[in-house]
Amino acid sequence: MKILFLSDGLSPFVLGGMQQHSAMLVKHLAPLVDQITLVHCGPINSTPPEDKAVLELLGNPLNVEIIGIPFNDKSILPGHYVRSSKGYSNDIFEAIKHKLSTFDVIYAQGFTGYAFVGKHKNLIVNLHGLEMFQKSFSFTENLKKIILRPLALHVLKGANIVVSLGGRLTDILLQLGIPPNKVLISPNGIDAKIIKTAHQYSETKSGPVKYIFIGRNEKRKGYSVLTNAISIIEKRIHLTIIGDFPKIESDRHTLNFTGLLTSKDEIYGLIDKADILISTSLSEGMPTVILEAMARGKAIIATDVGAVSTLVNEANGWLIEPNNLDDLIRNLNNVQRSSLVNRNHVSLEKANSFTWDKISVELLASFIQRQT
Repeated sequence: MKILFLSDGLSPFVLGGMQQHSAMLVKHLAPLVDQITLVHCGPINSTPPEDKAVLELLGNPLNVEIIGIPFNDKSILPGHYVRSSKGYSNDIFEAIKHKLSTFDVIYAQGFTGYAFVGKHKNLIVNLHGLEMFQKSFSFTENLKKIILRPLALHVLKGANIVVSLGGRLTDILLQLGIPPNKVLISPNGIDAKIIKTAHQYSETKSGPVKYIFIGRNEKRKGYSVLTNAISIIEKRIHLTIIGDFPKIESDRHTLNFTGLLTSKDEIYGLIDKADILISTSLSEGMPTVILEAMARGKAIIATDVGAVSTLVNEANGWLIEPNNLDDLIRNLNNVQRSSLVNRNHVSLEKANSFTWDKISVELLASFIQRQT
């Protein structure tokens, strides 16, 4: 099988969950197929990383062709990202159109599939979190989402197959009128190497429950909900916060702000010291950080958005309503160390179902099945 894989960048060259998903999926699909032609870009208005660096990131596969195309966006006028996304997709199409018929499948991340609608019989698109169709919590956020919706609908309805990460995201696609037989559920994943084995993991901790919060300083991550809860709750909270978030002061709580960390080993080390990951996102796809915390044997407190409910339930954590301060405080107050042992083990067990090895095999099987 020959796959044309369209990305809007690869992590760590471009930061983001979709970019990490692209890098890991290509890396794990490559040994399973005849050839992958990978299109990527660098950060906005930058030269794409060199082919050698990209191939090293992927483990130097011999069957992956690299095509780097800049993503240019030099405007600040409303709708500039939509126009730039269309331009990037058009540039990709112009670079690849002469051999489009040689590919069995086109897998397009985000809006990269825009120019390929109607041009190939097996166009598969993945808009990940579908944030433009999720609930908004401010006027500005809602306006940005309204601007993105026409492009998103063009890509979704023009594709032959639409990938859902699962959970509420599948519901959104069906509500948009995407036929059920066009929806392919394929979750986010993690590297099997980061999952702790039963031998490595032991629940011997004592003392106060320790929490960890990880993310980028974006409104949709719900950091303000967390800080509001911290300012109100009387129970003493021990919390480590990783990311570029503004610091808050507290005489009552023990707060450790690390700033932005790029070393995965350092992040995993801090997760290992914690007991519970908190995710207060207002909208999400399927957060990698939740999968990573599960892989380290941690219970999860998370908002029920996107595909989170496929990862978290009462067996391994607590699902809360997004932007609901009272719900977050109530669950924090109810947490007891004695309730963590079973939840931690369930997280560890569930993480084994979301490895990239398994996901890539299942995805390829779906490609093949839908071609026959």
